[in-house]
Amino acid sequence: MITTIRCRDRGEWLEARRGGIGSSEVGTVLGVNPWETPYQLWRRKRGLDGPKEENAAMRAGHYLEDAVARFYAGETGAEIIKGSASDFLVVNDARPYYRVSPDRTFWLPNLPHRAANKSILECKTTRMSVDAESVPMHWYCQLSYQLGVSGMRQGALAWLTRGSDFGYRNYDLDPDFFGWMTGELDRFWTDCVVGGREPESVTAADVELKGRVSPGVSVEATDEVFEAAERLAEAKRKAEEAAKEADALADTLKVYMGDADTLTHRGRTLCTWKVGKESRRFDAKRFEAENPETAARYMKTAPGARRFLLKV
Repeated sequence: MITTIRCRDRGEWLEARRGGIGSSEVGTVLGVNPWETPYQLWRRKRGLDGPKEENAAMRAGHYLEDAVARFYAGETGAEIIKGSASDFLVVNDARPYYRVSPDRTFWLPNLPHRAANKSILECKTTRMSVDAESVPMHWYCQLSYQLGVSGMRQGALAWLTRGSDFGYRNYDLDPDFFGWMTGELDRFWTDCVVGGREPESVTAADVELKGRVSPGVSVEATDEVFEAAERLAEAKRKAEEAAKEADALADTLKVYMGDADTLTHRGRTLCTWKVGKESRRFDAKRFEAENPETAARYMKTAPGARRFLLKV
């Protein structure tokens, strides 16, 4: 059984979805979201970090949902359900931490308007090229979760690339995949969010967020880690060589330009070397030297940052 929560405004909707795992967070729990790790999500769910601030890309995606839905309706003949444009949540009664909020719902074409013929449309806006045969895995997980929680059997992903290139793909719910997915979600919520177990680090950012350092402790590298260190050393050497070459080539161009601020070739601008606008900056060193007592009152001790030094 499910319960639908209609929200008065977007603020209420944002607050309601914090009480569980939303469909946009499923890919993170499963480790397929390239923008966030399970540990980073866990920190938010446990209240260690504040909620994500909505950025320009997120706002654009929300505003353009209607455009993507119109494209999908035009391409497929599907009838978008007008009421689905409002902010709402579908909550699983048995597991209230299952919370989904589909972008749109629609009636399957040429079929009676009844529950069995209702589907979910997940709308995406992106700058990356999308292959309909290989959509991003976290998109697929998001739609699968929405279908399974809502009790629907069919849905679609639709996307608008760079504001003009439209694509879509229809999906049937895969019960086996949904079953595996919910097992992983249950473990994350019960063991980690409720139980407090900290997820493993999967990125250096995770390690830094944990902020734990054991001075004097060393670990033995596996063969795979040793190979990674050697490859990093080689990559750094190549980068240094490329940087030296780039500096030398830039010097060649600057010497040729002399006092000119623009270099062209057959009407095409190759590079510019212009003087920037004047700026005013606070001379902290001089202020401290001339006003040591005043400067001391505003000094604070900052924790040292970890430095990664390659020794290979």
